[in-house]
Amino acid sequence: MSADAESFDRFACSWRGYALIALIALTSALFGAGVVPVMDRDEARFAQASRQMVESGDYVRIRIQDEERSKKPVGIHWLQAASVHVFEPITHRLNEIWMYRVPSALGVLMAALATLWAGARLIGPRAAFWGAALFASGLLLGFEGMTAKTDAALCGFTTLALAALAHLYMRSPSPRGEGAGGGAKLAVKTPEQSAGHISDAGASPHPPLLQERGLALTFWAALGAAILIKGPIAPLIVALTLFPLALWERRWRWMKPLAWWAGPVLMLLIVLPWMVAIYQATNGRFFAEAIGHDLGSKVSGGSEGHSGPPSYHLLLLSVLIFPATFALPFAARLTWQTLRAPRAEETLRGLRFLIAWLLPSFVMFELTPTKLPHYPLPLYPALALLCGAGLAAALDGKWRVAKWIGVALSALVGVAAVALITQAAPLVDPATQGLVTSLAIAGALAVVAMLAMFAFASKVSMRVAAGVVCALVLSFSVRQILLPLAHGAQPTAQAAAALEAAGLTSRPLWVVGYRETSIVFSTRTDAHLTRGDDAGQRAARGDAVIVEQGDLVALQAALNARDLTFAASTAHVRARNIGNGDRVTLNVGTIQPAARN
Repeated sequence: MSADAESFDRFACSWRGYALIALIALTSALFGAGVVPVMDRDEARFAQASRQMVESGDYVRIRIQDEERSKKPVGIHWLQAASVHVFEPITHRLNEIWMYRVPSALGVLMAALATLWAGARLIGPRAAFWGAALFASGLLLGFEGMTAKTDAALCGFTTLALAALAHLYMRSPSPRGEGAGGGAKLAVKTPEQSAGHISDAGASPHPPLLQERGLALTFWAALGAAILIKGPIAPLIVALTLFPLALWERRWRWMKPLAWWAGPVLMLLIVLPWMVAIYQATNGRFFAEAIGHDLGSKVSGGSEGHSGPPSYHLLLLSVLIFPATFALPFAARLTWQTLRAPRAEETLRGLRFLIAWLLPSFVMFELTPTKLPHYPLPLYPALALLCGAGLAAALDGKWRVAKWIGVALSALVGVAAVALITQAAPLVDPATQGLVTSLAIAGALAVVAMLAMFAFASKVSMRVAAGVVCALVLSFSVRQILLPLAHGAQPTAQAAAALEAAGLTSRPLWVVGYRETSIVFSTRTDAHLTRGDDAGQRAARGDAVIVEQGDLVALQAALNARDLTFAASTAHVRARNIGNGDRVTLNVGTIQPAARN
């Protein structure tokens, strides 16, 4: 191994390597977090439910206004409420959406650091650093880190749990028996494997008991937190990693430390108190709804219209994992060679763990009828590490075909990203449409520079750096600049701004014909979302009203019967509702006495 390679390995394993990965992850996750308005529909629902916990002091039940929300466990709401308690003294408001996004950014940070931690043990520090950097700057991961939902936090805790498993696995004795030391070995190895990093990592047959138990406790604590975030998803991924890996290697004994009683007890202490409390608070309704309806509908069919073909996630993979797109052919080739190699080949143990983490669960998500792009996100760390290992293996193998396939895939994704930026022009104000062109040009230049580095740079680190920079440029352009300017897709933000400009935020609020949760979060929890005739019969003089154009006639008719009328305070708000894709026109005003003849 060259002196440069050894120096890079030392850097990747040091605090500086972890600090750089943390910086990439947080930078990507925080783009847009403070400037993009609350988004419909899931983000607004999670944030509003967490806001009501803070307002009511009830940290057991999950509600949006008076409606129970029995879909996901309470974990993300506790994290968001904790963030609000930390930052509310600074903002003095409960509806600043960036406070609710902080836990997701921290989830991205945890996932990226755990990826490097796991990879350093499984495939060596250099390949692990490359994979972690590509993962930390990924388009999907960064977007989920900016969004106040469950997925980034789930990815963080699931990755931490599997990273602890990876360390336990590599500390156990290497597999011996049939095929060990015999048969055709994989011709291409990572430099770390050739130098002995992986075999040394797992060479101790009797690791210290304290370290084993520390890893087991880390696993069970992370798994318990993941269950409290999104129910059975993390346990399914863990089970689909452990059992195929054990059957593949015909080895189970390395899992023995997980059976230490303190680990499962710790997980139960994390999960059970809230489960018992919510069962009592709702008389069991939460579990009947969450398991019988929400989970059941996802397994039995495309829940809420979110369906797709069996290849849905595979088709989106090259886009969502960008900039690791370039390395996907390298990962695929290395995976195929590992699957064909003898199961007892010592140098492939880390790769086998990553494949077991990735493939069975990916198949599960492909076969599940309900599909959303972010579902396989907890598998992306394994794929990114395989990408890093593939890039390292190609240094000796000169995989030219894989290289040019990667360049072509990256070019397609880059062109698609730039085209998407240009398509946003109709959504921004005419005065800022020139900025969209500038962003598209900047994105195109970043893509061209990245492709040039992918094609001609001699060092893998330079290629990885080019991909990371390009991904961050695109994420910054879209999330930090473009989305805040896309007023044509922000009816809620415009209506809330009009309400504040008219000085109506302190008045009782009626929202007629527009039922997105974002309007509740952006205004007040006690807002009345109702029909035009109902609001017309119950609203009082001086109350504030946001009414959709199609319901204005019904509202006016009911008000006229009471000698009242709706008086608009501002011009119409016209935009596309991204929650359902419909165009909406919202009128903001107050209830006033009708003019007498």
